[in-house]
Amino acid sequence: MRRGCISLGDVSCDGCHRTIPYPERYLIVDEAGGTLHLCINCSLDKGYARYYEEKGQRVLTIFPEKP
Repeated sequence: MRRGCISLGDVSCDGCHRTIPYPERYLIVDEAGGTLHLCINCSLDKGYARYYEEKGQRVLTIFPEKP
């Protein structure tokens, strides 16, 4: 399961190991091996998040693409 969250400043990214500052967004991914906390850059790199165009604006989403 994927959950989008807002950092309170005490969250560390499991991908790049940097502290995610307040109020930056991050992603929590629950997998069989455990829970991952990923910053936006790492979640984009790993394919958990993506940008799309809607009404002339670029929108970030963590939901999978529609079939």
